[in-house]
Amino acid sequence: MAKPCLIIVFNHRYDKNIPILRKIYSPRFSHIFFLVPFYNGTDPDVIPVYESSNFFQSYFAQGYYRFFHENFSHYIFTGDDCLLNPAVNENNFPEQLGLSEKTDLISGFIELHTLTGRPWWHAHKAIDFFNNRKGAEIKKELPSREEAVERFKHHGIDVVPLTPANIFGTQTPPDKKWWQYWLFKQYHLQYKWKAFKKNGKIELPYPVAGSYSDVLIVTKESIYDFCRYCGMMAAAGLFVELAIPTALLLSSQKIIQEKDLRLQGKALWSAGEVEEVEKRFDKSLTALLAGFPAGQLYYHPVKLSKWKNDL
Repeated sequence: MAKPCLIIVFNHRYDKNIPILRKIYSPRFSHIFFLVPFYNGTDPDVIPVYESSNFFQSYFAQGYYRFFHENFSHYIFTGDDCLLNPAVNENNFPEQLGLSEKTDLISGFIELHTLTGRPWWHAHKAIDFFNNRKGAEIKKELPSREEAVERFKHHGIDVVPLTPANIFGTQTPPDKKWWQYWLFKQYHLQYKWKAFKKNGKIELPYPVAGSYSDVLIVTKESIYDFCRYCGMMAAAGLFVELAIPTALLLSSQKIIQEKDLRLQGKALWSAGEVEEVEKRFDKSLTALLAGFPAGQLYYHPVKLSKWKNDL
């Protein structure tokens, strides 16, 4: 029988949200922890963590020895502004989601060689894997590059050289002039990454994938290696939406993506989408939980400070 632990991750310190989230989730989950940056209060369920939100994968490594217990079968990580369907609880989540035994969950993988169009600003950090932050000696701690490639293949993820368009997109970012961006690209392609150039493309020094990372379920079989790799990649300065999926691919035997679940989440990417949900439920948490769409796994983001605490 599944016995999960719910771990709510705060990118920033919002202590006022802790009692609200406890009220939302405590009827449904017996074991709840909160990972809160720089916390210095007395709540025994809050685990203080210390890192930039750009590398919040470090929170998992720092919190591991507080939230880990041999009896837990699953670790459900969710953001403090990501509200799960109220029908999902500790007893039924595998059936509700369609999550098979010993299977980890992530929203979905981004293979960097498929990127084009608008540049994803963090893609170039994948090539700087071992150089984003100095002083982190992680090469000998990670699986070899060859082993990592095989682990990626095991999950159906290809590791292939990247074109300049994959890394930098085909459009100039709105905050840069075209010539500034051209110089930036030339510096990396002709000088900084010269050692990785091959037939006009750039070889990744280490396999990396991307993913939206606000909901994640890690099994007890994967949790130790996953947290360990997350800590290493935080030390190395790898952006969180590269680090978390890469760590999971390296540590898991079986992964399901959100698209293959019975329930899919709803990410609100624009201010208009956020406003539409706020209007629909009159910013009432009671109304939101009562009227939560049955076939939906979560809403993200739901900024609790903007909603009425009428639970």
